Amino acid sequence: MQKTIRNYNSDTILPSTRYGNAALYEQNQYAQKRRIKRLQWFFVILLLLGYITATLAQTGVNGYTMTNISVFDPTIKDAVKYGDLPEIKDSVKRIDNIPYGINSKPLNNKYEVMPIEAAKMKNEPLSKLYRSLLKIGMGTYTTPYGEAWINSVRTRDVAYGFHYKHLSSSSHLRDVGYSGYSDNEAELFGKKFYKKHTLTGEFNYKRNVIHYYGYDTTMNDVTKDYTKQRYQLFEPTVRLQSHYTDSTKINHDIKLGYYNLTDNYNVAENNIKLNTLMNTYINKERLFVNLDADFYNHKLQKDTFNNFILKVNPYFEAHGKKWRADIGLAATMDYFSNAGSTKFYFYPQLNAQYDVYEGIIIPYAGINGGLQKNSLRSLSGQNPFISSQINYRNTNTKFNVYGGLKGNLSSTLSYDAKVAYSMIDSLHYFVIDYSDNTTMDNKYKVLYDNTNLLTVGGQLKYQYKEKIHFIVKGNYYNYKTKTLTRPYHRPDFDLTFSTIYNLKSKIILKADVFVLGNQWALTEVYDNASASYVTQPKLLKGVADINLGAEYRYSKMLSFFVNFNNIGNFRYYRWEKYPSQRFLLMAGITFVPF
Repeated sequence: MQKTIRNYNSDTILPSTRYGNAALYEQNQYAQKRRIKRLQWFFVILLLLGYITATLAQTGVNGYTMTNISVFDPTIKDAVKYGDLPEIKDSVKRIDNIPYGINSKPLNNKYEVMPIEAAKMKNEPLSKLYRSLLKIGMGTYTTPYGEAWINSVRTRDVAYGFHYKHLSSSSHLRDVGYSGYSDNEAELFGKKFYKKHTLTGEFNYKRNVIHYYGYDTTMNDVTKDYTKQRYQLFEPTVRLQSHYTDSTKINHDIKLGYYNLTDNYNVAENNIKLNTLMNTYINKERLFVNLDADFYNHKLQKDTFNNFILKVNPYFEAHGKKWRADIGLAATMDYFSNAGSTKFYFYPQLNAQYDVYEGIIIPYAGINGGLQKNSLRSLSGQNPFISSQINYRNTNTKFNVYGGLKGNLSSTLSYDAKVAYSMIDSLHYFVIDYSDNTTMDNKYKVLYDNTNLLTVGGQLKYQYKEKIHFIVKGNYYNYKTKTLTRPYHRPDFDLTFSTIYNLKSKIILKADVFVLGNQWALTEVYDNASASYVTQPKLLKGVADINLGAEYRYSKMLSFFVNFNNIGNFRYYRWEKYPSQRFLLMAGITFVPF
């Protein structure tokens, strides 16, 4: 079969075969050109004939001559040129851009989903609280013991409670006077919780009775009422704390307290104390301002005087990812009415620490200082055998420089090692008052001396859940006194070890070890050369007190306990002329009345 292909440059139809015969195509082209030339000559002849006919017509017809006068304006029409380039005539129709959009219509699904209730996570059940607890026991040396607690149960708005404790002994130690004592404490407290504040009120009462039993019974025969000393304390306090979470607000902690302390020799001490602590953020640093005001009224047997102490301590606290520091300045005013003098003290405050490696190694260092009030309450709390006629002077720590290393060796074990050096004015020391002829040389007086103190201490703590817990801590002291020959009744070291073992919350085992190093006392001896009594230092050996305790919890409402104190049965002296009790056994019961 033979196809025909149309050439779009002419109307010629080109034959074609299946194999494309090129020679036949050239012959047809040549024949076509010849036909075009013949047509061109035909049109030229026609034009010549037409021109001749027109000339003859102008020359005359039937003897007449016609003349046509006109302006000849020769013009050449624009030639229409045909290009040799082929013109492509696309047979495909052009489709204009059609705008389109999506007409969304909601599909009404008639399928209704059945609601499923959200899963609720149950919190751990709150432990049941009981309103009361009573603990009673009896020990050797005729030592009764009793302690009671009464508290409110769990509430959102208020909390209140009452606590009372009694411990006494009717002991008669060898070669000394009646050594019985009695300690009574009562505490009543209440709290009111507001949205942003907590209001707390407390009332404390203490009555402690001791006897000056440190005398030779072969030379003095007196009754126990003659050596009796009683300290009685009344102390109400009120406190207001804020709990703002907004960093732009000023959080505050304000505490106002009063106490009245009297003894068996008509000596009284009154104190009104105001403690305020405010803090807020300034940029990223936290500003603290501590303001304390103490007023003391001392009523002695033959004198009365006042002491007013005012402290202002602003400081900044800043911290980073691995460091923490606070820097500030403390200013203190100390006024004694009997001396008629006012003293001002200024102390630096700088504390810094840096976490070297993931809480395992944390070095720290700092410097601080302060004024410590020596009162009847503070001094009798350290040594209850002091005389009522005390020479009062406050202790001024000019500066205390320290440095140390602490950290957590594991999730259960932590440590802390520290070295400190202090310069202290008027540090107090206790010595027997041999100058008071009204006593049996069995009461202590207070001496003051400027002292340089070097302290090296450490602590190691281990706790595994609630099953086992122990802590070991100790300190070494090196005193350099200015006028005193010895740092009287200040041990050169102390060591404490405490542990608790909980066996399935049924059996609780406790152990405590207290060790005090050697200390010096000022004693009186007879001098043959001068035929008189003179005072000289005396070395008191170190003491060790080992205590064990066990408790069996029969139920949540009932348990039994037994304590063993001074297991070594040592007769040691913490204060010269006052030996301690030897082995003490106490057993008792603990139960919940309601």
